Amino acid sequence: MEPVDPRIDPRLVPDGSRAAVVAEHQEDYVNLPSIITPAGTVISRWTLTDEERRLILEGEDIFLSCYTFGHPLQPVLLNVGPLDYSKDV
Repeated sequence: MEPVDPRIDPRLVPDGSRAAVVAEHQEDYVNLPSIITPAGTVISRWTLTDEERRLILEGEDIFLSCYTFGHPLQPVLLNVGPLDYSKDV
């Protein structure tokens, strides 16, 4: 998977949302283009390779790894397609 430009329909994000790049200038991490809402929701967008799409079509599962470094897990949400973030999902 590769992160891509997260722009979505502006009607789906609350006023005051802003573009940001998470992990910018951190050599150990991939730059993550994001949108950050006033409530602190960080929205990123990912595209699947053809191979990943094939594997999912064949029934493979998606795994989400969260590196918490021993701290409590933060809530995460994994979905297909954009949600209406203007309702602060």
